[in-house]
Amino acid sequence: MTTPTVSVQLETRDTIGKKVKALRRGGIVPVHLYGRGVESRSLQCQARTLLLAISRAGGEYGEPLRVTIAGESGEYTAVASEIQWQPRTGDVLHVDFRTVAQ
Repeated sequence: MTTPTVSVQLETRDTIGKKVKALRRGGIVPVHLYGRGVESRSLQCQARTLLLAISRAGGEYGEPLRVTIAGESGEYTAVASEIQWQPRTGDVLHVDFRTVAQ
């Protein structure tokens, strides 16, 4: 597998459940990172930044991205395995990243 050329930095997210609506109104997208041997993480990112990185990588199940988490060392190689859209407005509701072996 080639080294990912597109990278995105995510932040940890403490807000869960119905309170996530407030994040979305502020232009922040909830993100979930999971995979084999990786602890499942609740994260977030600015919608514009996240969608730009995903589109550069080829969209859902496109090329792998280099994912880093703010304030932490290390990185993950992951693909956007699911992108949930709001059908009426076209806004992104949620993104799942699945880690892949390097």
